[in-house]
Amino acid sequence: MTWANRFRLLGGLVISLAVIFVLVVVFNQRQHTIASTSATIIAPRAAVASNYGGTVVTSYVQVGQPVQVGDPLFRVNSIALQQDLARGVTIASSEGLRVEPETGTLLYLATTPGTMTEVNAQEGSYLTASEPLAIITGDTDRIVQAQFVLTPIQYGLIERGAAVTLRLPNDSSVNGQVASAQVTTVNTAAVVTVRVTSDELNSGDLNLVATDGAPVQAVVQLRDEGLLAGPSDALRALIHKIGL
Repeated sequence: MTWANRFRLLGGLVISLAVIFVLVVVFNQRQHTIASTSATIIAPRAAVASNYGGTVVTSYVQVGQPVQVGDPLFRVNSIALQQDLARGVTIASSEGLRVEPETGTLLYLATTPGTMTEVNAQEGSYLTASEPLAIITGDTDRIVQAQFVLTPIQYGLIERGAAVTLRLPNDSSVNGQVASAQVTTVNTAAVVTVRVTSDELNSGDLNLVATDGAPVQAVVQLRDEGLLAGPSDALRALIHKIGL
């Protein structure tokens, strides 16, 4: 055998071993990830309500309208408020409610940025005390609640802070991490409800797709304690870096 053939044989052997190593690492990586059976985006919801009932004089918002902190929402004429003011009762304004003693009206303000997803207060309608006038769904602090069906061994490998890939309805992906997990056992399987937080999920660019109640898929990275843990982490980091 010539030296040229020996070098070609050696090169082919090295390439084959490298391919086998990468395949083994990829297989190990997939063995240590688990996909959710269901997952939903949950956005914070703030109800607009008051201790005073009254007639809605002006509505400044409608369903689907974005609002910022301090934006006016409704002006309500309240006889009960006027009676309390006449008796000398001091009614203090707050961040979400401005008392207007000279007219006996209440001006409701937004206390959180978000979108009006429910509006019950229509101009001319009467709302009783504590009845919600509207619901504001926040554009920040969104989380994902995901469910997984795991074996006891898999459940033992899930931990707080574990990396999570969230696949959104538009086929894009963002990164998150496990914030908490609750488990119940059904027929020896662990049904785990995981809350996932993600800074990327709260990006303004995702406001249209990452809405409250939107379905997603969550893929959690389980703790890898094997010999290939290091190479698997390195390969995952490389894949993430090059955007695959």
